[in-house]
Amino acid sequence: MKRQRAREWMTWVLENGSYKLVALFVTLILWVTILGRRDFVLSKEMDIEFLVPRSIAIAPGPGQKELERRVTVKVSGPRIQLKRFAQNPGTITIDLGKSQPGPVQAIITPRVVEVPLGVKVLSVTPNVVTATLVPTGVDEGKSSSETSEQKSEKKEE
Repeated sequence: MKRQRAREWMTWVLENGSYKLVALFVTLILWVTILGRRDFVLSKEMDIEFLVPRSIAIAPGPGQKELERRVTVKVSGPRIQLKRFAQNPGTITIDLGKSQPGPVQAIITPRVVEVPLGVKVLSVTPNVVTATLVPTGVDEGKSSSETSEQKSEKKEE
């Protein structure tokens, strides 16, 4: 009786053995692929671009010596998408066009950071930028935008 059960079991295991072997390898490959896929984390410095009317200049906030022009963005995602994100210079645009002259706090949320599909913004540091908007006396016109590179070029001239 025991031998008969052992034979039946061996027949069942060895029957269509090539199909079962292929199924085993496919299962192992899928398992390794899915478990081996990790999201990587990357930190990148990005410029801040302020959009203000021509009649307003941007100065450092109260108690600050310099205006914050760069933030550190921490993102996670697949390695290929992070590589694409890292190669893009990228800027974060803050629209202060409707703000009144005086101290202003701009909150930088993860939503304002443009990232490729599959990449998630984990944090933005600092997430609040304090500035002072000062009237310049120039006529109201189209908005102007300045990046930190443009500011440093003006200082060098």
